[in-house]
Amino acid sequence: MSLFSRILRILIVLALLPSFALADIPQELQTVILEGNLYGHSSVDFRKNAKNITSLIPEGTEGTVLETRKLSRTGSYGVRIRINNVSKNLGKTTAKKDDEVWVYYSQKDPWLSFQDKAGEDIQDPEEALTSRAKRDGVALSTEGIVQNPKLPTKKEVQARTQQIEKEVDARAAEKKIDPNLFMTTDKTFTEGGFLEVCKTCSKNGEVIDKNLSDIKDVATVTSGREPARDPGNLWADDPYISAYSNSQNVADMIKAAKKSKSAKSRKLCYRYVKNAMLAGSIIDRYPPGGRAKDAVADLKAQGMTNLLDNPKYKDLIKTPADVPKGAIIVYSTGESKEAGHIEIKTDNGDKGTYISDYESKNSVQQSVKGLYKQKIGKPYKIIGVMITPPEDL
Repeated sequence: MSLFSRILRILIVLALLPSFALADIPQELQTVILEGNLYGHSSVDFRKNAKNITSLIPEGTEGTVLETRKLSRTGSYGVRIRINNVSKNLGKTTAKKDDEVWVYYSQKDPWLSFQDKAGEDIQDPEEALTSRAKRDGVALSTEGIVQNPKLPTKKEVQARTQQIEKEVDARAAEKKIDPNLFMTTDKTFTEGGFLEVCKTCSKNGEVIDKNLSDIKDVATVTSGREPARDPGNLWADDPYISAYSNSQNVADMIKAAKKSKSAKSRKLCYRYVKNAMLAGSIIDRYPPGGRAKDAVADLKAQGMTNLLDNPKYKDLIKTPADVPKGAIIVYSTGESKEAGHIEIKTDNGDKGTYISDYESKNSVQQSVKGLYKQKIGKPYKIIGVMITPPEDL
């Protein structure tokens, strides 16, 4: 190799180093938006007996992030902000522009969304919060504060998810009472046993016996049949995909996603999907990164496979409806300031829903925002259909 060629190679490597370094730098927290009404505190102490509440800040208020701290007891964060403008959603409030207060970012139910200095949504602020808390807390030793915070472990996420599931189930149990239970105290006396106890259906009981006999005959015949094929399932004859989609890991992931979802989007799609994947042991480590569109690289680093890299599968997947059950769909619009989107497909064909930080029967492409993006020529395009090889589950 000539000296000129060597020098040229060295120069190219040096030119690329900054871009490689930047890829590993988390997004810098800049703007914070309140997604609900939150108390402002004068210090980073969120205990009930702290007596440091200064105001109730209304939903929609925007501010600038000044510093963050990770709380050792809950793993949540305290975020000190300077209020830039106060929303009028609450009516009268003592909160005002330029107030500097601490607000609470809950791991279980976050009511804050963030943007970076470029105005791009941070769809999982965990790494940005951790990085900032580590920097802001250098040489500080404060009770209740994690001095050297790290990304949550799989065990921590699973424990938090299980707690959320228990709380959701408890609330559902309070509201959901079967009205049929009020009809009789004998729970064996149901519609299924109606003909067996009916005294007025026939005079001699022959019709009753005939009906019961017919039901048993049908059950005997159908029990030996092969289950009906689902014409909407493109993946029924693919053992590799079916092994993934029908795994317990996928079932656990979807269950966690459904229990943890919010009623509406909180601009935290990547965070919610990461937690669901960890809950189902689809991945083993908390992925860094805050933009959904970077998920293809983030998840490949954890051993996941992008089906679109395989021509056989790429030809089959034209729309989100074609994506197999349990796959993670990653989207990008190609815009530099657009963070993309990520969601979990809960079933095959059109039967499934799509879950990120909320659940919808439509993919993001068919959402109001997605249809608008398509109209202006910047649609959400599928760039990743991620699964974990079934042999690794």
